[in-house]
Amino acid sequence: MTVSNIEQEKTVRDAADMVQAKLNLIYDRFPTLPSEEYYYAMASLNVAIEAVSAAEKASAAPVMDVLAQLQSEIDEVIKK
Repeated sequence: MTVSNIEQEKTVRDAADMVQAKLNLIYDRFPTLPSEEYYYAMASLNVAIEAVSAAEKASAAPVMDVLAQLQSEIDEVIKK
């Protein structure tokens, strides 16, 4: 894999470390899977699920902040 800058290299290395950690967990938990491909597929799917979940949480955060601010303003109006 070729990277174009230092930041991208760090991201790729971090991602590779994450996949390797998942692989190690899966090897420990399921030592008798039929082939190597199962381990890689399970690790990749697990990392992808975590990425999608993180993206969903990140995209909801600004909306939740606005809602909290609005709720605070409504509470202030009600107290008056």
